[in-house]
Amino acid sequence: MRLPTTDWLSSIFCLGGALAALSALPTTALACEDEPSVEARPIERLEDWPEVDETAVKFEIERLRKARTPGMGEEAHVALVEMGSGTAPLLLSRLRKEKNEEAALRIEAVLAAITDARHTRLLANRFDDKQMVIRVWCLERVAVFPDPGVRVAAEAAYSAADKRKRGADPKEVLAAALCCASAGSMTGFEVLIADAEKNWNQREEVLLLALSSLRGPEATSRIAPLLAEQSRKRKLTGLRLLHACGDQKSAVSLVAPFLDDPDSSLLIGAVNALRGIVDGEPPLSRLSAFQAVEEANKWKARL
Repeated sequence: MRLPTTDWLSSIFCLGGALAALSALPTTALACEDEPSVEARPIERLEDWPEVDETAVKFEIERLRKARTPGMGEEAHVALVEMGSGTAPLLLSRLRKEKNEEAALRIEAVLAAITDARHTRLLANRFDDKQMVIRVWCLERVAVFPDPGVRVAAEAAYSAADKRKRGADPKEVLAAALCCASAGSMTGFEVLIADAEKNWNQREEVLLLALSSLRGPEATSRIAPLLAEQSRKRKLTGLRLLHACGDQKSAVSLVAPFLDDPDSSLLIGAVNALRGIVDGEPPLSRLSAFQAVEEANKWKARL
């Protein structure tokens, strides 16, 4: 997956994505219990990009690309973000032909800051772009904002990526599989299982997010064989995946035996799996073996 290599770009990407995700969430009542609940608002999926002053946008894009000084690049970034999501088509057009890696990363950082759940359908229109960099970026971005409305486009993108005449590119296949899962499709599920086994530490967050849209008996049944294998790594992968998409009716009984496992990593995996399956809570990190046993005992008392 194409990610910024510098700390400040990584921070911009992550913060921009997180803030965008929060801004796109349905509104609910907060704080006082006495206040009446507010009905969740549906996300407004835009059909067209907002209009912008193309001359001004192109000027700032060139400043962003060249960034002869750090200040120049930062000023251009801020200016483009202030101009809003309407700059996205021009940024994508520039990204399509950008050969300088650092300039490309700066463009991607702006795109991440100006796009959110409202733009999933518009970005899905780029899933069949002629340039792979655009296809991959759009697939990865849309996967961050679960939207069943892009399912058909995501499945088509996966099929196309898997059948490229010059050979499938693993980055594109993975991006398409993530987008399919996020949209509620099991297409490419085996690719995600393989990726989880190899790269969990690097992609835990995005895998948990995308796979959460698949929570149910079908996903559970596809994961279940991992728990019966001899490989400790495969079992741990299965427990991690069940945290993301296991359903309570069929997954709890698969996980429960691991609450007595002498292997502390599998014990922790079981505790975290149940947190996701039963309570919809994130996994606990940095549990000591003693803490894991305590948590396991609590779960055994609950089940």
